[in-house]
Amino acid sequence: MPSQKGAMKSLEAVAEFLTTRGWVLVDDPEEQIVSLGSRWNNDNYVITAHELYGETRYFLRLGRCGGLGRMARFDYEFGVLQSVGRSGVTPRPFYCDAAAVVGGEPVGALLMEYLPGRDFEGAGDWELVAQALAVVHAQPLDSRLLVRNDPVMDTYRLCAGPDAQDTTCGATGAGRAGMDRHGEEWRAELRSLVHEAGALLRDEARVVVHGSVQLTDFVVDEDWGRAWLVDWESGGVSSRYADLGLFIARAAAVGEAGFCRTEGEQQAFLAAYAQAAGLTVSTDVMLARASLFARVCRLQGLVAGRTEHVAGKGAASD
Repeated sequence: MPSQKGAMKSLEAVAEFLTTRGWVLVDDPEEQIVSLGSRWNNDNYVITAHELYGETRYFLRLGRCGGLGRMARFDYEFGVLQSVGRSGVTPRPFYCDAAAVVGGEPVGALLMEYLPGRDFEGAGDWELVAQALAVVHAQPLDSRLLVRNDPVMDTYRLCAGPDAQDTTCGATGAGRAGMDRHGEEWRAELRSLVHEAGALLRDEARVVVHGSVQLTDFVVDEDWGRAWLVDWESGGVSSRYADLGLFIARAAAVGEAGFCRTEGEQQAFLAAYAQAAGLTVSTDVMLARASLFARVCRLQGLVAGRTEHVAGKGAASD
C-alpha cells in the first residue's frame, strides 16, 4: 500500500527498492537501515551493507514528493558530487535515479558515501572549515556546474533553502512573500548590495562553490583532522566570498558557541582560509567581500520573518 504523502517510507519499502535496483543488498531492514529523519523535504537514511571485506555504510536520500523540479535536483546534485569528488572533503556519489519509485510513490533517490563524524561545534572547528572551503574552491570548473553570474541575487535566493524555492510540495517561497509584505525598503537594500558587489568583486575569478553553506553542512572527522562538506544541491560556479560570507553569518548566530562575531575573529578565519587557498589578497579586502554576502544572508532571514538584523556593512559584533 502506498505510504501517506509526506510520510517517511517504511524500512521495508526502502530495502525492497535498494535490493531490487541492485544498489545495496538488504537482508534485514530493521538491522541494516537507520532513519536520520528529514531535511529540506528529503528523507535521509544510513544503510549498512555486509560486504566481502566487512561492513560498509552508505547515505541514502529520498525526496518527500515528486515534481520535475525537485526530482531534477537529484540528478544535478549527483553531477555536482561527481565534479568535486577529487577534493577529498565531499561524499562520493554511487547511484542516482531522479525518477525512483519507493513505496508506490515517485520520490527520486541518491545513494552516496556515508561520512562519519560529529556536528560543527563553533570556535574549535573553524580552521577545519577554512581548509575544507579552500580545497573545494580549488577544484577545476566543470560543465555540469551551473554558472551564477549574479552572486548577490543567487545567494539571496539560495539562503532561503530548497523548500522556500520549490512550490511543488506546497512551499510558498518565504523570501519572496516577505519581500512582498515589506516592500521597497528591503528591495532598496538588495539593490544596494548588488551595486556594491559590482565594485567589490570586479575582476575576481569565479570558483566552484557550495552555494548555500549551513553549519550543519560540515561534518567534523576528528580521526582524520578534517571537516567534510555535504548537501551539494546548490553547488555551482560563483564567488568564493559567497561561501565565506555565509559561514561568517551562520557562525556568528549560534548563541554561546558562536564564532566570527568580532572583526578579529572574522579576519582570523579569512587569514586561515587565505593561507590554505594560497591567496595573497589582504584580509581587509577579503573581509569587505565576505561581509557583503553575510549581509545578504541576514537580509534574507529578515525578509523571511526571522530575527536576524542587517548590521551595517560587517557581521554582528559584540
